[in-house]
Amino acid sequence: MLACHPAALSGTLPSMEAEIHPLCRTCGQGALVPRKTFRMSGPVVVIGFILLIPSVLGMLFGILTLVGIGMAQSETPGMDPETRTRLQAQQVPEPVITQVAASKPIDEAQLTALTPQQRTAVRDAQSSVSAGKDRWRAAGVVAGGLFIFIIVMSFVSGLLGWLLVMRKRVFQCTRCGAVVPAS
Repeated sequence: MLACHPAALSGTLPSMEAEIHPLCRTCGQGALVPRKTFRMSGPVVVIGFILLIPSVLGMLFGILTLVGIGMAQSETPGMDPETRTRLQAQQVPEPVITQVAASKPIDEAQLTALTPQQRTAVRDAQSSVSAGKDRWRAAGVVAGGLFIFIIVMSFVSGLLGWLLVMRKRVFQCTRCGAVVPAS
């Protein structure tokens, strides 16, 4: 709690500033003016900024990468050229190869028109395409999890940095520099 100076009660204030702001209890002559100052010491504030700035960049990087992973996952890879070459070597018709590459099921009529070697090649190609898509999805899940972890850790680091660089409101004497909490 701030106390009034006896000079303020008698009407002999040293300046106009003392009429607006309460007098300092420490020196009795300066006025207490509102200021904002860091809550922590200088080195701690520097550490806070060191944590805060990279954490914002880490969150942005993580979010942009997650968006990129999501877009890449929507474009699943098709059939690799080696599998297509094996099907063509078995003289499998092009419409069947196209269906296998698109991961579409092949109806019984198309399968019965093929030789046993061609059917085996088609089933192997379907398995290969399916396995490739499964690997692609698994890689996306692992990469997505990693970048979610980066985002969360950057957020926690940013919170800690923000807490270290927070400011508080105080009253400071214009003459002696004494600081009094504003609360």
